[in-house]
Amino acid sequence: MKLVEEQTRGRRAQDLLDNEVLAEALDAIEAEVVAMWSDCPSRDTDGKEALWQLMKTSKKFRSILLGYIKTGNMATENIARFEEKRGIRGMFRA
Repeated sequence: MKLVEEQTRGRRAQDLLDNEVLAEALDAIEAEVVAMWSDCPSRDTDGKEALWQLMKTSKKFRSILLGYIKTGNMATENIARFEEKRGIRGMFRA
């Protein structure tokens, strides 16, 4: 993936995490899963496992977005370095 594409994906991921409705929805999912897990009978190991997987999926979703943001930030830094080097080289050519 090109640096500009990574930068754009990172910005879009940040926009998603900054979106209050999405944050509320993810928080609601996690809160509901915790409530359901605590109400789940201890003998229902399959039910508890399914709820655990749902919680992990929600957290993984956030983690992936954070990874995209980090990659986008690094791409932005690399683009800035490239442009700086290009600008310096241009000064010596002139």
